[in-house]
Amino acid sequence: MRVYTLTNHPPLYKLSVIIPFPSISPYQGGGSKNRGNMTPLQGPPKILVVDDNPDFLAAIGTILHNMGGYQVICIEDPLAAVSEAEKHQPDVIILDVYMPGMNGPQVCRQLKSVPEIRHIPVLFLTAVGTDEHFRVHCLEEGGDDFLEKPVGSKELIARIRVLLRIKSLQDELRGERDELEVKVRERAQELKRTETLAAIGKMVAGVAHEIRNPLGAISNSAAVLSRDLPLEGEDRKLMEIIVKEANRLRETINEFLTFAHPAPYYFTPVALSKLIEEVLILARRDSLCSPKVKFELDVPEDLPPVQLDRDRIQQVLWNLIRNSLEALKGNGAIRLSARLEAAEDGSCGVMILIADDGPGIPAQDREVIFEPFFTRKARGSGLGLALVHSAVSSHSGQITLQSEDSARGCRFNIWLPLTQDNPLIAKQGMGK
Repeated sequence: MRVYTLTNHPPLYKLSVIIPFPSISPYQGGGSKNRGNMTPLQGPPKILVVDDNPDFLAAIGTILHNMGGYQVICIEDPLAAVSEAEKHQPDVIILDVYMPGMNGPQVCRQLKSVPEIRHIPVLFLTAVGTDEHFRVHCLEEGGDDFLEKPVGSKELIARIRVLLRIKSLQDELRGERDELEVKVRERAQELKRTETLAAIGKMVAGVAHEIRNPLGAISNSAAVLSRDLPLEGEDRKLMEIIVKEANRLRETINEFLTFAHPAPYYFTPVALSKLIEEVLILARRDSLCSPKVKFELDVPEDLPPVQLDRDRIQQVLWNLIRNSLEALKGNGAIRLSARLEAAEDGSCGVMILIADDGPGIPAQDREVIFEPFFTRKARGSGLGLALVHSAVSSHSGQITLQSEDSARGCRFNIWLPLTQDNPLIAKQGMGK
């Protein structure tokens, strides 16, 4: 088997050449993304020619290269067509119909059976007088066009341009389809999550209300007894434990109710640098913070105001920083930064980073840390990060976790838009 290429260009990965034909899209074929995300071609289109006649290969290769400016891969062995197509990922494949060992339709059937190359258009070269039945057979096996030998150079180039245009459109449609499928899956997951959260919220609200009244009676009775009785020693310690645990349970119930029935959002322009400074003041005074905990701050004071529900975002920052304090166990660093950053759709926003050098989050937990009631702590409702995720989402923002296996610590990235243009959110905001 002989495989050779006709090109005067350096290796493909070093080229930066746009296809010279204005009717052909200068984007890489076979991709799964739409034109806006596709990579410009590194060189002219590639044409794979399969024919058992070396003289014909040399002639057609010269035509394609000199007149069309294409990169040409020529092979004589039809049995190698699939492997060469997988290797080179050509933009068009030209097949001779009659070849020893395997004819053109058989080669085409094999090409179309491989998902990675089945989208590549196939041009059959047929002998004069090929009957209609055989032509139909070629099309049924996946062929896209015919050209009779002897081949006219101008018609050959014109047919290939047509196939390249078709392939470019198919690539774009395939990319849009793939993106649509991703969006549908994401939407389905979001709907499932919403339905799950609604069911959980209803259940939690009922349980919380059932507990709240007797808990209030216990707390009030403990407070009265603590005030009126001369308790000493272990009796006083036991009473302090009752009061402390009752208060902790009340905080948990409040989290449940906040999760089940969140208050309306109220958006105002907020100076993010001042908000972060206020949260850091609270963090430095927290019982979990020690002199060995260092805070690294990189928040420009000239950041434009961000439309926020101030209390909600303050709680988001506080929850994440306190989680970092718990992970550091009194020794380590917490980094906070903020910068302007545009989203993929071009909307302006701010990216907030909260990172620590603690032990990080185990790989098996990273996909579920924002789920309600998930926690590895001995004490806790498991609603902290769920509330964080809900608050960020209600700001039309995004929160992501980065925690590498090879490094200590974890990093939360929070992106928030500078302005709120969601009608539903705006309406909720005016309700407070």
